[in-house]
Amino acid sequence: MLDRGAALDRLCELNVLEQARNVCQTSIVHDAWARGQPLAVHAWIYGVGDGLLRDLELTVADAGSLATAYSTAIERLVRA
Repeated sequence: MLDRGAALDRLCELNVLEQARNVCQTSIVHDAWARGQPLAVHAWIYGVGDGLLRDLELTVADAGSLATAYSTAIERLVRA
């Protein structure tokens, strides 16, 4: 069981993953990928308590890899 602070941190991390997924689903990003434009979306989070920027290990560089990358990132968070 997570303590309150850890649970809040996890909620914030899940929110960042969800927002990165939302960005990947926008028409602007899809159009860029369709044109072959090099574009990657990354999920990073800033820790206010420690001042560190953490990579949540979600990087999506094309529409075809979104589902797998998102699922993998969620599973990684759940195991942590």
